[in-house]
Amino acid sequence: MPTDRWRELCKLVAQDDGLPVWKEAHQGTKEKLFFWYRYLTITTNAMWHNRHFPGGLVYVDLFAGSGVCATKDSKHRFPGSTLIAANMPKPFARIVACEQNQLLARACEARLNKTKVAARCRVLHGDCNRLVDEIVRDIPRRALTLAFIDPTGLDPKFATIAKLSEGRAVDFVTLFADAYDIIRNAEYHYRNDPNSKLDEVLGPDSRWREKLDKLRNPTGINRRNLFAEIYKSQLQRHLGYRHFNHHTICRKGTPLYRLIYASRHQLGLHFWKEALKRDVSGQRELF
Repeated sequence: MPTDRWRELCKLVAQDDGLPVWKEAHQGTKEKLFFWYRYLTITTNAMWHNRHFPGGLVYVDLFAGSGVCATKDSKHRFPGSTLIAANMPKPFARIVACEQNQLLARACEARLNKTKVAARCRVLHGDCNRLVDEIVRDIPRRALTLAFIDPTGLDPKFATIAKLSEGRAVDFVTLFADAYDIIRNAEYHYRNDPNSKLDEVLGPDSRWREKLDKLRNPTGINRRNLFAEIYKSQLQRHLGYRHFNHHTICRKGTPLYRLIYASRHQLGLHFWKEALKRDVSGQRELF
């Protein structure tokens, strides 16, 4: 797939529009969003007006941000996930975004209002875990929902994912903060708290403490892999997801987190794997 449209999207946000941006972006952020752009493009092209989903294609963003990302020096700007979704050639029937930070939420809303699909967009201001019922009410029946879950840490509760996906076709990518949160804090902050953020993310009866204690070679990579497998197992056992993939995002060679893709249908996994086959520089990856 050519990267021309990605370049066009970057040009759309290159000039400062006076609205807030998320300034913690780096090359890994750009890589993540490029993969998401490719996945949305592939999936919307293939599934738009699919007779199995008369409710159409719906986009949900639980941690939407401002719609534009920038590096700390502001020299590089690129589109956030919501603006990527709003500029798909095959448009979504509905775009529902949620952002807790009020300034970023208003900026996201203002930018979406300038797109061709403004009438189809809604931005909710607040914690997605508390607003999930309202988010779900905005999803048409018998729709295929593509959800992007991109928190800064262990914020999306398992119960939120369960409500979002219950009785609906929902494929999603989530940032799984294994390297910079779980591994750093599992022993010192989460082990002795049965209601910890980690427990809320992993869901009921994950038994992560027991499984971690039984890990024979508890290196950093093995612990990270263990928690990712626990999470996928929970999605399968409780929510019926069957098809998974993960991709590690690094910064200067150091793992930061992994993107976990989940679908109940093998075709969704195929689309995600296709999306990963070319990186933001245009290089094709070998699998």
